[in-house]
Amino acid sequence: RCLPFRCPLPSFERVSVLRARGRLWNGTFLEEFLAVASVELVVRASVSVTSSIKNLVLKDAATQIPVSIYLDPGAAVAGGVPWWVVALAVLAGALLLALLVGVLWK
Repeated sequence: RCLPFRCPLPSFERVSVLRARGRLWNGTFLEEFLAVASVELVVRASVSVTSSIKNLVLKDAATQIPVSIYLDPGAAVAGGVPWWVVALAVLAGALLLALLVGVLWK
């Protein structure tokens, strides 16, 4: 997803460097790309300047950077909770509810 942002440059010298950082969270990687072992992202960035300076020249105003991301097998989580754990939890909850109703009835 693209995210445009603006930053004011009130006064800058002849050369300015603009750095942008981003993060891909483990949860996002595991949720959206669980079936793959690696993902290659192509990051595209372009810079434009709105200024009253007439002879302003931008060198390398647009760039494209490939980023490779590899899944750490140790960080991968299981696909979900086994069905027998859910059934056991439902039965235990029903039993606890029945015990509470019995105690309050007496």
